[in-house]
Amino acid sequence: MNDIRQKAVDEAFCSSCGEIIKKEAEICVKCGVRQRKHHIAVSDVSASWLTLLLLSFFLGGFGADRFYVGKIGTGILKLITAGGFGVWWLIDLITILVGKFKDKDGNYIPREY
Repeated sequence: MNDIRQKAVDEAFCSSCGEIIKKEAEICVKCGVRQRKHHIAVSDVSASWLTLLLLSFFLGGFGADRFYVGKIGTGILKLITAGGFGVWWLIDLITILVGKFKDKDGNYIPREY
């Protein structure tokens, strides 16, 4: 008999064998394949889009927007170069405005309406 089971809300299918596993699982218990992380997901960080936008507009030249989302290394570079001589600051500001700015984990900080 074929035992069919529905996946729960906290479960997903293995990217390799299709077995039902927990969403947080890094490795499938059936086939042992490491699961891919989806970087298109909305940020789990408590970063607010409006706060990020304001930080970028007023303090983006000092890297405050990068520090806010956890990108410490690029925040320091932005601080040292005065926002990439203004160019990096402008690119980050536009990226935030259109909702394509990512946090340190690669998750988007979505634009709030």
